Amino acid sequence: MGAHARIVAALMTAVAATLVLSGCITVPVGNGEPTATHSSTAAQTYLDRLKDTPVGQPGEEDTPAELPQFITDTRNIACVFTSAKAGNLNQPWEPKNFSDKANDAAPIIPVVNCQMVTYPQIQAADDHESCAGTNVGLLGGTAVLYPDKATYGGCRAGVTAVEAAFGADGTVNQEMGSIPVLPPGLAMDEQGYRCSPMDDGVACANLANGTGFFISPGKYELFSPEKKTEQSPTPTTSASSMK
Repeated sequence: MGAHARIVAALMTAVAATLVLSGCITVPVGNGEPTATHSSTAAQTYLDRLKDTPVGQPGEEDTPAELPQFITDTRNIACVFTSAKAGNLNQPWEPKNFSDKANDAAPIIPVVNCQMVTYPQIQAADDHESCAGTNVGLLGGTAVLYPDKATYGGCRAGVTAVEAAFGADGTVNQEMGSIPVLPPGLAMDEQGYRCSPMDDGVACANLANGTGFFISPGKYELFSPEKKTEQSPTPTTSASSMK
């Protein structure tokens, strides 16, 4: 190889090394034609991030709650690890029909229920509940995670319990005021579910099968192995703002 050829080869090697370091390189393939390759890291899903979040406990209160629960440091989202029976939640924050005798024969299902102060509207694709035949439509601001599905929205006439306590015109009673804060960067792990505050919201999932949700003031997502992601419109609302 002549001196000129060696210089050209050295320059090509230097250029190739620079492109590799920058994450993009064009290299020849078998037929001598150049092919561009790119190195990039795909954004982690909420499920992936939940798996990577260390498990901790929310701040301790003088009177421990009957059910595991937490609220975000912004006081916008509160979640409780509880159970459901015949569609009725064992909800410590508001009146419930969980213990009605008519539900005695129904199986008890572990769930996570989260409620919000400020929340997105429901997408038309998710508004499929007849609300006991009234067809009034669902209101946003609540999410429930079951072992095999996640739902957003509920049949109610007014504000959520969390909104009633921590909203602009809210009144914090002893029950709501005792919910401990779970800071961002920590996850709570109960009943096979994991939840963590992140991205101005909360993500919860059944890590065993990849079913879960993410809720925040600006959007919500429902995800599962079969149904990748659903995202709400960006405008936010609350029941009190619609009055």
